[in-house]
Amino acid sequence: MKIRNYAFSAVLITSLVLILASCKLQLDPALNTTNVEIQIELAEPLRNAGLLPINTEVILQDRNAGTELRQVTDGSGKVTFHNIIGGAYSVIARRLVQMQEYSSYTGIPVDADVILTDSLINVNFTAEVQTAAKIQLRVKPDGNWIIKQVYYAGSDTLNGAGIRDQFIEIYNNSNTELYADSLCVGLLQGVRSRNVPAEYVLAETGQYDWSKSLNIPAASRNAANTDYVYAHTVFMIPGNGQQYSVKPGQSVIIAQNAQNHKTGYTGRDGKKIPTKTPGLTVDLSRADFEFFRGIRSSDVDNELVPNVTIIYSSLPEFEMAPQGLDGVVLFKAPASVTEWARVPVPTVQALTASTSYQVQIPDNYLIDGIDLQPSVTNLYPKKLPARLDATYASVPGGVYSSQSLIRKTIKSIGNRRILGNTANSRVNFGYFETAQPKGFQ
Repeated sequence: MKIRNYAFSAVLITSLVLILASCKLQLDPALNTTNVEIQIELAEPLRNAGLLPINTEVILQDRNAGTELRQVTDGSGKVTFHNIIGGAYSVIARRLVQMQEYSSYTGIPVDADVILTDSLINVNFTAEVQTAAKIQLRVKPDGNWIIKQVYYAGSDTLNGAGIRDQFIEIYNNSNTELYADSLCVGLLQGVRSRNVPAEYVLAETGQYDWSKSLNIPAASRNAANTDYVYAHTVFMIPGNGQQYSVKPGQSVIIAQNAQNHKTGYTGRDGKKIPTKTPGLTVDLSRADFEFFRGIRSSDVDNELVPNVTIIYSSLPEFEMAPQGLDGVVLFKAPASVTEWARVPVPTVQALTASTSYQVQIPDNYLIDGIDLQPSVTNLYPKKLPARLDATYASVPGGVYSSQSLIRKTIKSIGNRRILGNTANSRVNFGYFETAQPKGFQ
């Protein structure tokens, strides 16, 4: 009997081992090892400049175990990790380029070493699925897009151009080439009257209580006053993603009307729109983009200047109040920007065909902004979050003064200027006595 029991036990144990091994192979084939090959490439501008992917550190992170493996690329930009257990991984690539090397290859002046980087966050490497991946290194930007100049005051209505010559200038304040494609400008709506009923404003700020707006989305009602800003006009620079390149230290001008306002021009109705005093206004005929809607006869399409894409506008033009009542924000548009909620100001109690709406812009998309005010002694509630602009700015001459707000230069690196960006408009901005497209202070 004992011999039979031992024999039976041995058979049972052997069977269990085989069953468990079989289950392991069937349930977790990823535990098989494989070799993972990572190819490092450079973004086209870097590649065209002659830089190579050599000496790039590649980190392979096991997302389950938390372990890391590191290798450095050779001249071909390739590394191979051997005997890797299949599973979910992240791949991080990073190359430090000495500032002299970066400047000599690209021609872009920098005052610090430049980091090239990119990553793959969640890649499943198994012998059955994938054993290779590519990463394209790009410059980790030091800086970003900023609003450089805002000409909202306009010029004399009799001798200048009124507000037809308004423009906004956007600047590449980074150390690398950026693409303006899908960059959006929003003109913010806020309380513009001293007589708004208290029930429609927030006691602590005096700004609208947007949670009380008709048709505010239920999902955003609780955060309507903290996680969003509201724009009466939103327009976007078009492009395929890599169409409108802007080098470090360069800018783009978006004009209300891309015309030479110094000489005057002919309206769409065939009538001359004269300028009596050319020195009061600006030549915008060579602007980079213009806002064309074709409602007013003075809105003439300059065929040599690309039009921005109008997401929404409650006004006939890209129009800033010359008194300084708007906020201006900059953001990169996701594909869903045309689907963002549009709500009336909270004081509107019924929606009609003529109701004006405000686009609800999520705060987390905002890159830069400036809060405009009529003057230091005539202030309205702030429209922007403090992280973008803790204060405000205004031109001292006020309405129709020809003056523009211009961001100040804090330092120069070669021929590239770095402009102040401390989220404090009163510190960051000065003014031009007469607006100067592409000018510096």
